[in-house]
Amino acid sequence: MKILRLLCNNRMEILVLLQIFLLLVVLPAAAFSGQWEKFVRSESYEVSLDRNAVRLTISGRHALWLKFVPLAEANRRMAATEYKNKKYRWHTEYYEVDCLESIGKIGFTDIMGSDGKRLGRIRGEDVLEPIMPGSVLDSAAKLICPVVEESDGQDGDTVDEQQKHNSGDESAAADISAEAEKSIASALKRTETEPANQSAWAELGNAYYDADMPRQAIDAYNRALTMNPDDADVLNDQGAMFRQIGDVTQALKNFEKALAIDKYNLESLYNTGYIYAFDLNNIDRALTFWRRYLELDSTSETARQVQSFFERYSH
Repeated sequence: MKILRLLCNNRMEILVLLQIFLLLVVLPAAAFSGQWEKFVRSESYEVSLDRNAVRLTISGRHALWLKFVPLAEANRRMAATEYKNKKYRWHTEYYEVDCLESIGKIGFTDIMGSDGKRLGRIRGEDVLEPIMPGSVLDSAAKLICPVVEESDGQDGDTVDEQQKHNSGDESAAADISAEAEKSIASALKRTETEPANQSAWAELGNAYYDADMPRQAIDAYNRALTMNPDDADVLNDQGAMFRQIGDVTQALKNFEKALAIDKYNLESLYNTGYIYAFDLNNIDRALTFWRRYLELDSTSETARQVQSFFERYSH
């Protein structure tokens, strides 16, 4: 059973394979221990990375947590003033990084006390921005982003106008690869010859998904769901696309409907917990879904990620 469709994305395939290789082969066993790994010092902080928590999100970005510990008492007091909490001792920051585009965003900052308990959470602006060279985030990205050789850029320069029909995002259509073009063209042809075939529309949605064209994918999945509204896989895939365009409410509805259809659906359990934790800041609700996930799967790589979430937020 697939956990996230993004693992099959043409755009992300090489990165994902390299990420799995790094996690399972290159990194030492201690990388899964949940311990913080110090990697850089700024002017005011010693900064660590939790490698155990690095993962791919349902939007195809790399998620990571950084820990900032003040280097001196003066720095701690300054941070306590900045974060308006006298009990401040250190803080963590959650980021999502697009390794291909070298952009990232901060999701939230957790203010921590001396007993390791969270004192408060500050939400980020949820805006993707270029990663500044030489910054702490730049150093972290170099650690977690697989290195892939650049393409010569000679393939897939244009997209057939038919493939861009009903497109609300011309830039996305212009940037897709030749392989993605071919998949979309093939899927479009199938929907023309088999307009009443639900799997044909699901295939078109998947082709747009792999090409990183979420709005077109959502439309195609809608056609598939009109023919079979109880297809949990399509609901999950469409939910991921809704979240990618920022419609968290509809994404959650999709994931919860998929769970109502199949209460053992691992993908839905993972994604629903993710939405509650990182979009809605409802940790208690997220833990409910992650606990159910771990009851069904405790050995896979995704289970390790869920376990790291659970250990981090169940205090």
